[in-house]
Amino acid sequence: MYVTLSRLDFILGLVLFPAWLAAALLVRRQAGRPTAGRARRTARIALVLLSLALIATVARLVGFIQLANLDWVFVEDRRAISTLALLLPGALATLVLTLPRVVSAARRRPADRDAAPSEAERAQATSVRTVLPPQITAVGALGGFFEKFLPPHRSTVLNLAVGLGVLVLAGVLLTVRARARVRRFSRGAAPVRRSAGRTWGVRLGTTVVALGAAFGLVTFGINDSRLPGTFSMMQGEPDYGGGPAGGHSHMAGGPHLHGGTGSTAAVSVDSLKGPREGKPDRVFNLTAQEKQVKLASGRTFTAWTYNGQIPGPELRVKQGELVEIKLTNRLSGKTPVTIHWHGLDIPNGEDGVAGATQDAVQPGQSYTYRFRVEESGTRWYHSHQQASEQVKRGLFGPLVIEPAEQARSVNKADKDVTVVAHDWETPGGSYPAFGNSDVLERRTAKAGEKVRLRLVNSSNLTKTFALTGVPFKVTALDGTDINKPGEIKDELLVVGGAQRMDVEFTMPLSPVRLTDAAAKDAGIIYSPDGKGDIEPKLDGPEFDLTKYGEATGTPFDAGSKSERSFKLTFDDWLGFYNGKFGLRQTINGEVFPDAPMLMVKEGDLVRTKFINRGEEDHPIHLHGHHMLVLSKDGKKTTGSPVWLDTINVRPGDQWEVAFKADNPGIWMDHCHNFVHTGLGMVMHLAYEGVTTPYSVGGKAHNRPE
Repeated sequence: MYVTLSRLDFILGLVLFPAWLAAALLVRRQAGRPTAGRARRTARIALVLLSLALIATVARLVGFIQLANLDWVFVEDRRAISTLALLLPGALATLVLTLPRVVSAARRRPADRDAAPSEAERAQATSVRTVLPPQITAVGALGGFFEKFLPPHRSTVLNLAVGLGVLVLAGVLLTVRARARVRRFSRGAAPVRRSAGRTWGVRLGTTVVALGAAFGLVTFGINDSRLPGTFSMMQGEPDYGGGPAGGHSHMAGGPHLHGGTGSTAAVSVDSLKGPREGKPDRVFNLTAQEKQVKLASGRTFTAWTYNGQIPGPELRVKQGELVEIKLTNRLSGKTPVTIHWHGLDIPNGEDGVAGATQDAVQPGQSYTYRFRVEESGTRWYHSHQQASEQVKRGLFGPLVIEPAEQARSVNKADKDVTVVAHDWETPGGSYPAFGNSDVLERRTAKAGEKVRLRLVNSSNLTKTFALTGVPFKVTALDGTDINKPGEIKDELLVVGGAQRMDVEFTMPLSPVRLTDAAAKDAGIIYSPDGKGDIEPKLDGPEFDLTKYGEATGTPFDAGSKSERSFKLTFDDWLGFYNGKFGLRQTINGEVFPDAPMLMVKEGDLVRTKFINRGEEDHPIHLHGHHMLVLSKDGKKTTGSPVWLDTINVRPGDQWEVAFKADNPGIWMDHCHNFVHTGLGMVMHLAYEGVTTPYSVGGKAHNRPE
């Protein structure tokens, strides 16, 4: 519903200005017609245009009311200003003052159609009450036309003041002009017609002034939006979420110290590391290198890889093990890299975010990560340096943490398969694939075998999967087990960017097919003999994670008292970001590095509400923590507890989550559509008293997308 209403509102916002402008011009031209017949025809056309403009206005108002009924947050600033403050007053004045006069003129039957209009008819047609309301409405409709250029959320008062200021100024100028026209017609003067040379001179002068103003605004926008060459990740204004506001100091161009009430000493992220001593249980070597790769279809392209393969090698470890991973950068040129362990609640210093927890690893250099794995389930890893390019080109891979032996023996599957869904960019276009397979792949599974598929979405966009031909269970979300999952069939599995979903089924005698809805002719077919076929079923209902499984106890719930509470609204607006024009992706009206920084103390219970007022999905990923879903769109969860590290906030969605602040550090909190990350949708969760010696930019060339 929200998406439909929002798009309709946007279209009407674009249509209303030209509609009202055309109507206003026709209403004004009535008085200048030389004959009564032509004046009547003009009035009829004006009546049609006025009616269409009023109908479109009513449609926008109805849509506005419906959006407001969903929640006032969807209309509270830009839409409220453009619809209620700027458009509605002029439309009402037109309905009351202009429309009756135009209807009267359109219905009037002149005795002599070729005679000049009477003085009374001229007076009514030139009246300020006739011509001014649609003109003011046309000016007000500019608010909807340029709505996407207005900063959302943070600048409501400024947007309103500017909008009303323009409306009042236009009203004064148009009133002066309309009264002068009335006086001219009252003296019996003919309509003034400028010479062609004077007309073109005025047009040329106006064009030069407009282009000069536009050039000035563009130049200012480009320069004002440029990010500093070097700055701290903690530059955003601290938001204490209703908790006690600790003292904080800002050090330009370097690390910022945020000390909470009663804090005595700062802790650097460099001291928040995994165990430095002890022999690791698992050792991995990952080398970032460029390589020519081939998809199953035969398409070849140049990728950035870990260990020369796409995706990178699957890392399998066991819960409780000490893991050591050495990253070596063999990429050419000046391409630094990192590795972020997505969904792992490890010490902050091992998180792998360039500019926050480390400097990016330069070509020819190495860096070692060490941490003990305290959890289990499906995770993945990827570069967190210029990720919009590096992850897209292949610097990622799956990570599977097997549970302790006792638990594993109970839940062991006969076939445990990781399926990484990715969109590969090749010279011939973008191709969805499972791993490196962009064709229909056939695999065997014996009848009666338990098959676990670990679905990982490494793409920016939301994926919809269909598992056709067998009842199945969703056993884990973002690597955390579902309590007592029940069997479902033909339900579509919606997995946001960076999210994971584990599904299990018992292999039947007939084929079973896994399909990505974006690639209907590809996928994986399981069958006992590796043969057979089955059409994917892509028209089923969507799986609802808020009602699935059975409820069980959690350390806190919707009724628990929280020490910090945050409300985060995701939106967009057209403007400049770092010198480029685009659709800026905002959090509470701000973009990185000015987006709010969520400040917490260790031990706080933190409640956060995510609201999406934009037009695209925002998979919001909080590093270093798992969030318990409390409600979606105001409705509490009723099934199994849902613990996620990435919340896929779709347009119109409102999610309320909570988490325990039990992992000190400076944690990135961002949209995992890396295109949106590159357009500003990045913030941080910072523990009071924690600092970082690292910065964005500088000699390390840190770019923490």
